[in-house]
Amino acid sequence: MKKLSLAYFGTPDFSARFLEKILNDKGLPVEVRFIVTQEDKPVGRNQIITPAEVKLIAQKYALPVKTGFVSGLYDIDLALLFAYGKIISKDFLKAPKYGFWNIHPSLLPKYRGASPVAAPLTRGDKETGVTIIQMDKEMDHGPIIAQKRVKILPNERRDELTNRLTKLAFGLFKRTIGDLIRNQIRTQVQDDKNATYTKLLTKKDGYVKRGELKTKSQEEAEKLFNKFRGLYPWPGLWTTIRFKNRDLRLKIVDVELVGGRLIIKRVKLEGKREVDFNQFNKIYRVF
Repeated sequence: MKKLSLAYFGTPDFSARFLEKILNDKGLPVEVRFIVTQEDKPVGRNQIITPAEVKLIAQKYALPVKTGFVSGLYDIDLALLFAYGKIISKDFLKAPKYGFWNIHPSLLPKYRGASPVAAPLTRGDKETGVTIIQMDKEMDHGPIIAQKRVKILPNERRDELTNRLTKLAFGLFKRTIGDLIRNQIRTQVQDDKNATYTKLLTKKDGYVKRGELKTKSQEEAEKLFNKFRGLYPWPGLWTTIRFKNRDLRLKIVDVELVGGRLIIKRVKLEGKREVDFNQFNKIYRVF
């Protein structure tokens, strides 16, 4: 079977895992020619300049890495994008023979935008999925090439769901590449009337008032539990407490939902180590 030449666009850890799956699958009829990712950025409290996870995989396999302006797109068959994090200029979208495909971890047109894995969790959805689209000039708007649904597990958190969707996406991509080679691709236009949009998560999204953590109804407990799942591990669920005339950030590290009640299990106070919540509350008596 003929191999398609591929340019891969991606940035975070789960995109890196997807890329490595492509590189290690000898039966997949693609040849990755080069990688496009974001520039090295300062990370953490000490702002250490750190390369993107996708770049590390590219270096591991001695693949060319590009940032910014991309040359070479006119010489490849397909550009594949999975969580790249930047807008592709419309002038480039038709440069590869088969254009750009985008792997989006939601059931498009639902949850277009930057946080498609967090949104169904925070909203208490029972299912989600993966969609491959042919990219056009609008965000997450192009025709659907392939789509796969999956149930959301009752206690699943965003990192766990992301891992599962990444595996699902690879299987879907592998099948769809075969369809492309056999000239069996059939696309479906998205129904814009059903489109919903998500925004980029910020630290503020995880804030809850301290009083809200003492939920009184099952509905409130479930809503807060879903918010915790969707925002885990970052920005996470957090509040502030007043201690010795200082406002300190308190991160809710672990919770569970038992009998319609939200049980806080572990917390981390600003500048302190993670501890059992009951132990914490005996000392600080804030709940």
